[in-house]
Amino acid sequence: MPKALTTAEVARYERDGFLFPIEVCTREEAGELSRKVAEVEARLGHELQKRFVLKAHLPFPWLCDLVRNERLLDAVEDIIGPNILCWGTTFFSKQAHDPRFISWHNDTFFYSLEPAETLSAWVSFNDATLESGCVQYIPGTHRNPPPEHDFKPHPHNLAPDGRTVRGIDESKAVPAILRAGQAVFHHESVVHGSGPNNANHARVGFVIHYNAPHVRETGFEGASAMLCRGKDTHGYWEIEPKPSRDLDPDCIRAMDHTRDLFFQANRKKVAAIEQARVAGAKPI
Repeated sequence: MPKALTTAEVARYERDGFLFPIEVCTREEAGELSRKVAEVEARLGHELQKRFVLKAHLPFPWLCDLVRNERLLDAVEDIIGPNILCWGTTFFSKQAHDPRFISWHNDTFFYSLEPAETLSAWVSFNDATLESGCVQYIPGTHRNPPPEHDFKPHPHNLAPDGRTVRGIDESKAVPAILRAGQAVFHHESVVHGSGPNNANHARVGFVIHYNAPHVRETGFEGASAMLCRGKDTHGYWEIEPKPSRDLDPDCIRAMDHTRDLFFQANRKKVAAIEQARVAGAKPI
């Protein structure tokens, strides 16, 4: 029997490629997380998403605690099983009246995981609505053949190279409207994106990437993960350092190193796709 989700909810995730709302914490607890983000950003002088990418949790004990949130893990376990790793986390933030958006894409295009079975938990630190630019999904696209992406850089696109899935029927989009403290789960292969924030408040999302131990990184050597529950039954992932305090320097170095390896592998993938297109091969 499922721990947190119903059988129907698990089936809906498998059918649509996403599921919401998932109760993670109270509105007040989410407000405290949002306050901590604002404090760190004020201290650093920039948004966390500018540098704290891929393993944003590593330098912060309180974000590591969120990754291991029991209510969250109970729901994750209902979908991927009792052995749970977290290989990455990233912030996606838009300030009030922020024109930035994220173009339609699927995460598998970014990743080099085999098999492609990451479950991402997008945790909302404040209310995510259509007005504030919540994430929207195209149901069932995780079961389709890999979509073709174009590259359309735009100064307001939070995807730096502007990767955009071709031929999206936006009339099918389902907005994941969340209150602060709720999450949406999505499969890495489902097509999704988000619009600008036209609201009077910030929209901060913290995305946690979970996988079962049989999933491995193939893009680079030395990939690491946090064991959140159960056992690492395969040993594909190295053990991550644990932060002793906020902005732990050892953890920042580990975060920066992994981020650089990840994006280097990603750039090679994009270059190979572009070369194939120039040569007249069928694009990915």
